[in-house]
Formats: sequence, C-alpha cells, structure tokens
Amino acid sequence: MKKKLKPIVEGLAVGIVFFSITLLFEIPFVMSIIIGLLASVGGYRNSIKMDKEEK
Repeated sequence: MKKKLKPIVEGLAVGIVFFSITLLFEIPFVMSIIIGLLASVGGYRNSIKMDKEEK
C-alpha cells in the first residue's frame, strides 16, 4: 500500500467502526456521523504518528 494511502484507509476504518458502534446504541444519526468523523481524524493522525515513530 502506498505511504500516503495507508493513513487515509486506517482513518476511514476507525471512523466506520465508531459510526457502527454508535448506531448500535441508538444515538441520533447526526451525532453518530460527528463521532465517526472525529474518530476518522483521530485514526488518521495516529497512523501518521505511528509511521513517524517507526522511522
């Protein structure tokens, strides 16, 4: 996988997981989207941070 694509894919994966979990707990749809987006951003930043630490 390309270096630039990996953080994006990992961020999306984290966001989708959090979005799915919040829907299971019957949180309103808009709140679930917001939580999923925030988790995606966090997953993206964490992936970049982990790549820097590997080097």
